Amino acid sequence: MVNKFDIGILTILIFVMFLNPSVFAATITSNVTVDINISAIGVLVVTPTTLSWSDMSPGSDGSVENIRIKNTGSINVSNIYLDTSTIVDEDKNPLLTASAINYSAAGFILVQNSTDTEYYHAGRLEWNLSTVLTDEVLDLGGSTEVFGHGWYRNATGNEYLWKVENGTNGLCNNTGTTFNIKNAPENITDVNRDLSTGLSTCGSVTAGTNWGTFACTDGPLSGQCVATSTACDKIHIYKYNMASSFPACANAVYLMEDNLIPGAETFIDVFASIPMGMPSGDTAQGTLTITATY
Repeated sequence: MVNKFDIGILTILIFVMFLNPSVFAATITSNVTVDINISAIGVLVVTPTTLSWSDMSPGSDGSVENIRIKNTGSINVSNIYLDTSTIVDEDKNPLLTASAINYSAAGFILVQNSTDTEYYHAGRLEWNLSTVLTDEVLDLGGSTEVFGHGWYRNATGNEYLWKVENGTNGLCNNTGTTFNIKNAPENITDVNRDLSTGLSTCGSVTAGTNWGTFACTDGPLSGQCVATSTACDKIHIYKYNMASSFPACANAVYLMEDNLIPGAETFIDVFASIPMGMPSGDTAQGTLTITATY
């Protein structure tokens, strides 16, 4: 027989369990330790991988395109620079032909990194003229054995006459090589072919194995590097190329020198610029190569 007291106790117990079930429940915990090691991998992803400009007229600039450089690896990368295929693609003087295929597309590209306000040549070749121009004053040095001269051309229709004279052993990559370029351009209204006056300052040569380099501080190539070939037959104009194929140049800089940490990105802007007097047709396909160290 259940009395009223027992019923009361049972009611109280049920009420307590309802309010606090833990009175009659226990928990057990156990930990799982997790360790992950990420391997050190350097990966640089550049997008887009293809750029194209079509139906460009001589004397015109193409649209500006953005190239993104992202560190998708697991370690910092730095000292990012830009090289081009211009020298390989354009292995003979295209001025002697009337064919666009003898020009490298990479040679028409201008570049600006994320911090600069000016555009510079990615890697432009200008070649020696086969003959002395009408009314041209070369003003060669008395010890000059070999020289090259030609036009630095651009899309504005202004062309600047340049000249390189050999250094030691009759070569234009050795000590004593000189490079000069006119400050004033030649165009449809003005003729400027006197290389004895009105020249920009590009300093003295830094001698190298296959090229000598000059750092121009004023004139049309101000802030850029000019590499002169051994044979004095061409010059290479660049800014962001730190490859060992060229001797040191005071104007050369990295696209980005600081660390680009994993997951971060930087960018460059590029466009194609076609000088006046270019033959029609497809140029030789060129390549822009972006390199970093880690």
